[in-house]
Amino acid sequence: MDEDVHAPYLGTLMNRRDWLRLAGSFTWAGLAGCGSMGSGSGSGTSSFTVSDRTKRMLGSGGAAFGVWQGMRTMESNKLGERLGSLSLTKSVAALMAVRAISEGWLSADAPLTDVIPEWKSDSGKSRVTVRMLVNQSAGFAPSPAALYRGTVPDKGKRAIALPLVDAPGTRFRYGPACWEILGEVMHRKLSAKGSSLEAFARQVTRRIGLSSPDWRKDGKDRYYLSTGAEFSVRDLGQLGRTLGKLATGKNDAGLDAAIFRDLSSPRSANPMFGAGIWWNRNARRAGAMAVEPERVLDGVYDPGFWSRACLSPTADPGWMALVGSGGKRVYVLPERNIIIARMGRAYGWNDGVFLNGVRG
Repeated sequence: MDEDVHAPYLGTLMNRRDWLRLAGSFTWAGLAGCGSMGSGSGSGTSSFTVSDRTKRMLGSGGAAFGVWQGMRTMESNKLGERLGSLSLTKSVAALMAVRAISEGWLSADAPLTDVIPEWKSDSGKSRVTVRMLVNQSAGFAPSPAALYRGTVPDKGKRAIALPLVDAPGTRFRYGPACWEILGEVMHRKLSAKGSSLEAFARQVTRRIGLSSPDWRKDGKDRYYLSTGAEFSVRDLGQLGRTLGKLATGKNDAGLDAAIFRDLSSPRSANPMFGAGIWWNRNARRAGAMAVEPERVLDGVYDPGFWSRACLSPTADPGWMALVGSGGKRVYVLPERNIIIARMGRAYGWNDGVFLNGVRG
């Protein structure tokens, strides 16, 4: 089952494939010893400055970026340029689930067989819940080829037919499967209410302050929830601002903070990941180790690996990160009201190196 994390798990570090080792990587080693942002960590809302080091990292490859403290823009480049956000979309899908749960037509922990009767006779799938889907621990094969290759006629139908490879709630596997199953669940629920997944997505994103005129769709014109929303850096800053408020227990944009905090709470399969977000909350645990999300997404690791994994053991444990391929990022430090967004390509991006230099 998808349990809360109460104690460290022991495990063996498995081999992993560095699938982003490509030409054009940014030279992080040369920047790691440079200056930092501000004069030290702490709580509160005192202001900070953006170092030249941080600006060089954010702007590598001509990227669009923005740095904010609250509503104040500290640094920016091409804030209005719209780009595909890839996996940053997952956090928006999780917020759609938060809204649906608060409206009462979706449950975090009820089995989904009432929505997907095709699963009733399957002893494994009949135990899958929304919480497992947004934590990517439902047990399905990730299946990017099946769900992304070419134009998929009906991604929802294909997703719910995917095989289970783990007992539900026991192991984290990154990929599109869980999110497209969530999309099918929401599609069926909303269709029964006379609405649609797409209309609901627009409703949620508008309340946050996002505008996505383009969104990846399948052959039935249904939005992908695992990837494909198009946002500007300014949009991502607003998304980060909403996530920061929710993380500190403040309702925002029609979203219930208590539900968000519950849905994103650490689970045993991978306490570093929840509700589409990578969290640094393991940073102060004994034996904490820095893990670069983009470099471990192909692998399958036991819970012992994830119980010690963090973005950086020396950075503030309050950091949250939305991670998209090639260095697309949104970082949020809620207690300091700091939001950093970056869109572009930097295949050598390293979250730990970057965050170690952000000391507000």
